[in-house]
Amino acid sequence: MDSSRRMFREGALVGLVGAACVALWFLLYDVASGVPFRTPALLGAVLFHGLRDPAGLAVTSSLVLEYTLVHGLAFIVFGLIAAGLFALVDEDRHVMFAVFMLFCCFAVAALVAVRILASWLFDTIQPWSILGANLVAALVMLAFLVRRHHRSLREVLTSAE
Repeated sequence: MDSSRRMFREGALVGLVGAACVALWFLLYDVASGVPFRTPALLGAVLFHGLRDPAGLAVTSSLVLEYTLVHGLAFIVFGLIAAGLFALVDEDRHVMFAVFMLFCCFAVAALVAVRILASWLFDTIQPWSILGANLVAALVMLAFLVRRHHRSLREVLTSAE
């Protein structure tokens, strides 16, 4: 039971760290564009209020909060899955391939989600920024998990025994 609780805490923490990386990325992106919090407000307006035209966006704290909660929960779920896989990696290094595939699918899933949600968002939020944000989050999350599981990068990348 203790290991399950530890894995749950680790997964939640890893997810929150990843969510914070993406949030920080887009905060910097939005500040550089001159409209702080535009991205989470835009995504919140599309997701919860059916916004179809970015010109009609009014950045509000409620939109930012709504989207941030969904974003955080999605990352926590992802973190729980990643932590569970890393617990399996402790038993069998071959599972590391599943971890690699999970993180690759993670980056693509963000693009697919935007495409399904509203493809016109690619005119407003550049795909490279979504990939960049998720790459940073994935690297930070992996580094956190590798370190917590006392693995070196070399050990992770070398072939099985």
